[in-house]
Amino acid sequence: MLAPRLHNRPHRHVAASLLVGLAAPIRVQLAGHRLTAKAVWAAPDVEQALDSDGPVAVLHLDPDHRAWRALRLQGPGGEFDLNAHPRFAASLASLATAPSVPDALAVRAALEAGEPPALDERVRVACETLRRGDGEVGGAALAETVGLSESRFRHLFREELGVNLKRFQLHLKCQRALTLWRDGMSLTDLALAAGFYDQPHLNRTLRAMFDTLPSRYARAFPVRVEHLDPA
Repeated sequence: MLAPRLHNRPHRHVAASLLVGLAAPIRVQLAGHRLTAKAVWAAPDVEQALDSDGPVAVLHLDPDHRAWRALRLQGPGGEFDLNAHPRFAASLASLATAPSVPDALAVRAALEAGEPPALDERVRVACETLRRGDGEVGGAALAETVGLSESRFRHLFREELGVNLKRFQLHLKCQRALTLWRDGMSLTDLALAAGFYDQPHLNRTLRAMFDTLPSRYARAFPVRVEHLDPA
């Protein structure tokens, strides 16, 4: 997401985050600590809040995705050294200057350039099942598919991704909502299309994960969302 400025309250994404000041350092509250830096990373499901008066890029990287795992970052988060990732820094600067699909894919390719640790095959299969649109599949059914007890599967899922199964499923619904949303679309229609029970369920989830609703950003200032994954 590219925005001319951004101020939000503490919230927790299921995705990992890369927060980059495009003109000046940003101020970030991360897991109860405050830091100021040109770029900051936050691990999946870690509380964060961003305070930037200037242009900023916010990248959300799914915990099962190669782009996140290839970075091999350890801990809850901290300063992200752009000098150690010159290809990423250059491609992001190009994307911010003149957004385009090729530039978005270049950012993704730069993040994927490392060698990620292997994701447990059983968790990978479960994530693929959920992404195919089977987001309502329960833990018991997923566990049976990969040959594990439900308790063992849920433990392995959290161990591998840093988030529990329920939170991951809500994350996928939020992704669908943000992809489907268009200016003028009613939140009730959006909630049902994305698989939420109703509009209040969508509101609560988006506020907890993003500290906002899509309409708030649309009214406040221009925001451009670039999907790094062609799918």
